[in-house]
Amino acid sequence: MPGENGKAGSFIDLLEVLRGTFWALVFSFAGSVFLGAGLYFTALAEDVLPWFGTGLFFFSVLAGAWLASYRAGKGGLWHGLGVAVLFCLFSFLLTATVLPVPLVPSSLVQKVVLAAAAGVLGGVLGVSSSR
Repeated sequence: MPGENGKAGSFIDLLEVLRGTFWALVFSFAGSVFLGAGLYFTALAEDVLPWFGTGLFFFSVLAGAWLASYRAGKGGLWHGLGVAVLFCLFSFLLTATVLPVPLVPSSLVQKVVLAAAAGVLGGVLGVSSSR
Protein backbone atom coordinates (compact mmCIF):
# COMPACT_ATOMS: atom_id res chain seq x y z
CA MET A 1 0.00 0.00 0.00
CA PRO A 2 1.43 3.39 -0.90
CA GLY A 3 2.42 5.67 1.93
CA GLU A 4 1.83 9.39 2.29
CA ASN A 5 4.58 10.27 -0.15
CA GLY A 6 3.18 7.91 -2.80
CA LYS A 7 5.90 5.28 -2.41
CA ALA A 8 5.30 1.80 -1.14
CA GLY A 9 7.28 1.02 1.98
CA SER A 10 7.30 0.06 5.59
CA PHE A 11 6.12 2.14 8.50
CA ILE A 12 9.63 2.52 9.89
CA ASP A 13 12.35 4.15 7.82
CA LEU A 14 15.46 2.25 8.91
CA LEU A 15 17.80 4.74 7.27
CA GLU A 16 16.34 7.55 9.38
CA VAL A 17 16.64 5.45 12.54
CA LEU A 18 20.30 4.82 11.75
CA ARG A 19 20.84 8.51 10.96
CA GLY A 20 19.16 9.51 14.23
CA THR A 21 21.30 7.02 16.15
CA PHE A 22 24.44 8.38 14.50
CA TRP A 23 23.56 11.94 15.50
CA ALA A 24 22.65 10.84 19.01
CA LEU A 25 26.12 9.30 19.32
CA VAL A 26 27.71 12.49 17.94
CA PHE A 27 25.79 14.59 20.48
CA SER A 28 26.83 12.20 23.24
CA PHE A 29 30.53 12.22 22.35
CA ALA A 30 30.65 15.99 21.81
CA GLY A 31 28.74 16.57 25.03
CA SER A 32 31.14 14.27 26.88
CA VAL A 33 34.09 16.31 25.66
CA PHE A 34 32.47 19.58 26.74
CA LEU A 35 31.38 18.07 30.05
CA GLY A 36 34.88 16.77 30.75
CA ALA A 37 36.45 20.09 29.84
CA GLY A 38 33.93 21.94 31.96
CA LEU A 39 34.67 19.79 34.97
CA TYR A 40 38.42 20.06 34.43
CA PHE A 41 38.62 23.82 33.93
CA THR A 42 35.99 24.94 36.45
CA ALA A 43 35.48 24.54 40.15
CA LEU A 44 32.53 22.16 39.72
CA ALA A 45 32.72 19.17 42.03
CA GLU A 46 32.74 15.68 40.60
CA ASP A 47 29.55 15.01 42.55
CA VAL A 48 27.57 16.57 39.71
CA LEU A 49 29.03 14.26 37.06
CA PRO A 50 26.29 11.57 37.32
CA TRP A 51 23.58 14.24 36.99
CA PHE A 52 25.20 15.89 33.98
CA GLY A 53 25.95 12.51 32.43
CA THR A 54 22.35 11.38 32.80
CA GLY A 55 21.13 14.67 31.32
CA LEU A 56 23.52 14.29 28.40
CA PHE A 57 22.34 10.71 27.85
CA PHE A 58 18.70 11.85 27.83
CA PHE A 59 19.35 14.85 25.55
CA SER A 60 21.39 12.77 23.08
CA VAL A 61 18.64 10.19 22.63
CA LEU A 62 15.97 12.91 22.54
CA ALA A 63 17.81 14.84 19.81
CA GLY A 64 18.52 11.72 17.74
CA ALA A 65 14.92 10.53 18.01
CA TRP A 66 13.63 14.00 17.11
CA LEU A 67 15.83 14.10 14.03
CA ALA A 68 14.84 10.60 12.88
CA SER A 69 11.12 11.14 13.23
CA TYR A 70 11.28 14.70 11.86
CA ARG A 71 12.97 13.49 8.69
CA ALA A 72 10.69 10.45 8.39
CA GLY A 73 7.55 12.51 9.04
CA LYS A 74 5.67 9.52 10.42
CA GLY A 75 5.82 6.89 13.14
CA GLY A 76 7.46 9.06 15.75
CA LEU A 77 6.95 6.54 18.53
CA TRP A 78 8.63 3.74 16.59
CA HIS A 79 11.42 5.84 15.14
CA GLY A 80 12.15 7.23 18.61
CA LEU A 81 12.18 3.78 20.19
CA GLY A 82 14.41 2.51 17.38
CA VAL A 83 16.94 5.25 18.04
CA ALA A 84 16.76 4.58 21.79
CA VAL A 85 17.32 0.84 21.40
CA LEU A 86 20.23 1.23 18.97
CA PHE A 87 21.80 3.96 21.10
CA CYS A 88 21.57 1.76 24.21
CA LEU A 89 23.00 -1.26 22.40
CA PHE A 90 25.89 0.69 20.94
CA SER A 91 26.72 2.52 24.15
CA PHE A 92 26.55 -0.66 26.25
CA LEU A 93 28.73 -2.56 23.75
CA LEU A 94 31.24 0.28 23.68
CA THR A 95 31.25 0.50 27.46
CA ALA A 96 31.70 -3.26 27.82
CA THR A 97 34.59 -3.17 25.35
CA VAL A 98 36.42 -0.14 26.74
CA LEU A 99 35.59 -0.55 30.43
CA PRO A 100 35.19 -4.26 31.20
CA VAL A 101 33.31 -3.88 34.47
CA PRO A 102 30.28 -5.93 35.48
CA LEU A 103 26.91 -4.42 34.55
CA VAL A 104 24.58 -3.63 37.42
CA PRO A 105 21.07 -4.76 36.41
CA SER A 106 19.31 -1.88 38.20
CA SER A 107 21.52 0.68 36.45
CA LEU A 108 20.96 -1.05 33.13
CA VAL A 109 17.18 -0.96 33.57
CA GLN A 110 17.30 2.72 34.55
CA LYS A 111 19.28 3.62 31.42
CA VAL A 112 16.97 1.63 29.15
CA VAL A 113 13.87 3.25 30.66
CA LEU A 114 15.45 6.70 30.41
CA ALA A 115 16.45 6.09 26.78
CA ALA A 116 12.98 4.78 25.92
CA ALA A 117 11.32 7.83 27.49
CA ALA A 118 13.67 10.20 25.66
CA GLY A 119 13.17 8.30 22.40
CA VAL A 120 9.39 8.37 22.63
CA LEU A 121 9.36 12.05 23.59
CA GLY A 122 11.80 12.98 20.82
CA GLY A 123 9.92 10.90 18.29
CA VAL A 124 6.56 12.45 19.08
CA LEU A 125 8.05 15.96 19.07
CA GLY A 126 9.80 15.26 15.76
CA VAL A 127 6.65 14.15 13.97
CA SER A 128 4.69 17.03 15.51
CA SER A 129 7.20 19.59 14.27
CA SER A 130 7.48 18.06 10.78
CA ARG A 131 3.93 18.93 9.75
